[in-house]
Order: sequence, then structure tokens, then C-alpha cells
Amino acid sequence: MSRCPYGVGHPGTTLDQGDEDPRSMALKRNVCLLHRVEGNDLFLVAVHELGHALGLEHSNDPSAIMAPFYQYMETHNFKLPQDDLQGIQKIYGPPVEPLEPTRPLPTLPVHRIHSTSERKHERQPRPPSPPLGDRPSLPGTKPNICDGNFNTVALFRGEMFVFKDRWFWRLRNNRVQEGYPMQIEQFWKGLPAKIDAAYERSDGKFVFFKGDKYWVFKEVTAEPGYPHSLVELGSCLPREGIDTALRWEPVGKTYFFKGDRYWRFNEDKRATDPGYPKPITVWRGIPQAPQGAFISKEGFYTYFYKGKEYWKFDNQRLSVEPGYPRSILKDWMGCNQKDVERSKDRRLPHDDVDIMVTINDVPSTVNAIAVVIPCILSLCILVLVYTIFQFKNKEVQQNVVYYKRPVQEWV
Repeated sequence: MSRCPYGVGHPGTTLDQGDEDPRSMALKRNVCLLHRVEGNDLFLVAVHELGHALGLEHSNDPSAIMAPFYQYMETHNFKLPQDDLQGIQKIYGPPVEPLEPTRPLPTLPVHRIHSTSERKHERQPRPPSPPLGDRPSLPGTKPNICDGNFNTVALFRGEMFVFKDRWFWRLRNNRVQEGYPMQIEQFWKGLPAKIDAAYERSDGKFVFFKGDKYWVFKEVTAEPGYPHSLVELGSCLPREGIDTALRWEPVGKTYFFKGDRYWRFNEDKRATDPGYPKPITVWRGIPQAPQGAFISKEGFYTYFYKGKEYWKFDNQRLSVEPGYPRSILKDWMGCNQKDVERSKDRRLPHDDVDIMVTINDVPSTVNAIAVVIPCILSLCILVLVYTIFQFKNKEVQQNVVYYKRPVQEWV
């Protein structure tokens, strides 16, 4: 039986294609989605699916209507984003004649009418950007993914999401997608910075953890009433927070890691299984307090992340593969050795550093000069001081003699 394909506001699934015509598949997808749309804007869904019917694929531009994730757009006086215009013109070509407005636009300045080359030049320095209030104060404040030390790493819809402070990256095929890093608040409204853990539930919703609270999002929209306390999620879970969350589909359970222990959680019963927590040493070879975990597509391996390294855990043998940990920056983030070294050079020291320079194999002539010159200078200073002292002493004696005569004559 066919299921709805991945569209705006819905989890990614596949459609049995066979030899069916792509346009017929698009029409089926439209009918399926129209029945499943719940809280999303029907107009935006229709425009998105119409783009698929015309031959457009998902866009890497997060502000485009063809972006894989649903996001709110103003539908009053709706204008198709530039990325979508360029995509459709690439398939069908640009308009033969310039479009003319159907009614006068008195507020439109004359100088905004430019040639095609000028409009293209204007678009280049204006990529999708955060709202004015969220823009960084300096252009260099965006983090570099090759610096590592992320807050957590998770897989959503088969894509890797990397979180650090108030930013996150999306990676596909070990490459950062265009327009990233992006601010967390811009994408997931209401989600704080520096989250501790994240995972995708079996129902396709995203769960985020920070401290003793957690949030549930449907796509980019927070579920009503969140955040909730971890106590509400499960009474046996650590109240102060967790380090990592992992949905392990081979057993249909969710695992929470904290320090040197872990919990197995039943999503349906909303309770921890009996006999937990257990020591993390059951997962032979993984580090304590991991900062992220995700399972491979085929389900054979689980990857654990911490610092700048990751561990590949064999789900059958229940142990880490030989040769691990390895660099997550090189294997997953697309960073080479030069990028990693450059990131170290970019770091500024936060404390005073004492620097000691040792010089070896100095020629004997240099040592002699280093001893003689200070001695000569010291001798010159002593002679100068002695001369000044003698001069002052002689001057005082002359003054005494000069004043002594008048006193004697008066007496």
C-alpha cells in the first residue's frame, strides 16, 4: 500500500513508484497530503506540492517554499521566493516579456526596475538571514563546524543535525547544507540555546532536552504546553537532566544516558523498564556521559559522540568496533587536517601565558660580548657618578670660602 511521500509538514516516507509516470505520482501525493494536513497552512502545502508536480525537487535554501521542512510564511500578497523562481525558470526558461502590473503601484520606486544582470548582482549578497534582532553583532561570531566540541548530535529524517550554543548545522552526505549554521531560535521557535540532547520519536516528532526540562516539536512547531519537566516524562529518569537520548528501533525502546548509567524507556507506557538504570559498561567500549548518539540506517551500528570523537558500536556483538574512537570532524563533518589545525589557530587564549625561550649552541664570542658590554657600561656609569659627586663637592667648598671672609671681617 502506498503512503504519503515526504512533503511540507509531514514525516519522510516513500511511495511505491514502479513504472508510474512522475506527474501521476505527484497528483497522488497531492490527494494524500490534502487528507493528512492538520495544522499547516493548506495554501503553502498546495504551492509546495504544485512545485513537485512541475518538476522541482527539495531545495537547500531554508527560506524557499520547496524546502523539505515546513515553515510559516505570510500568505497575504504571497510572492514566490527567489530560489523557487530561479528553479522553475531553469526548467521552463525565463518569461519572454517583462510582466506588467495589473494595477498601478504608486509606492514602487522607479529606480528598483533593473535589468536581469543587475537583479542577479543584487541577489548575491542577500542570502537567507536571521531577523534583525537575532543577527550577530560581528560578522565573525558564527561558529566553524571544524572547531568541534558540539552540545549534541542527532539524526532527523535521515539528516544529521549538529547543535552548538545557539547555532545548528544540517549535514547531508558529510557536507554542510547551504545557509548554515542557522540560529536555533529562528528554526525552532521557543527552543533555548545549548541543548543537551535530541532524538526523533517513532511518530516523527522531535524531542529536545535541556537541564530538567524537555520540548516536543512537530516539524518546527512546539507542541502546546511545552516545556515539561523530566519528572512528567518518567519518574525514574534523572531529574537534573540527561546527556544523550537514543531511539533504538531494533528493540523499539528509547535509551537515556547520564554519566556512568543508562535507562531503557518505554514510550507507550511512559515508564522506565524494570531493573534500570544499569551501568554504562554494558555498552562495552563507549565513553561515559556521551554527548550524542544515533543509529545507522540499516540498524547494524550505533554511533556515540563526545568532544571531537565518535565510537562505532556493533549492535550484534554489543561492543565498540576496533580502531575507535575516530575524529568525527574528518569522518562526518567533511573537515580535513588543515581545517582542524586552522581551527586551533583561531582560538584566542583566555588566560595569561608565561613564555620561556631557551637558546642553545650560542657561539663563545657572543657570550664574551654579553659579559664585557654590561661591565663597560657599569664602569662608565660609576665614573660619571664619581665625577658629578666631585664637581658638586668642589662647588660647595667654594661657596663656603666665599661667605667665610665677610663674616671674619665683620667680626
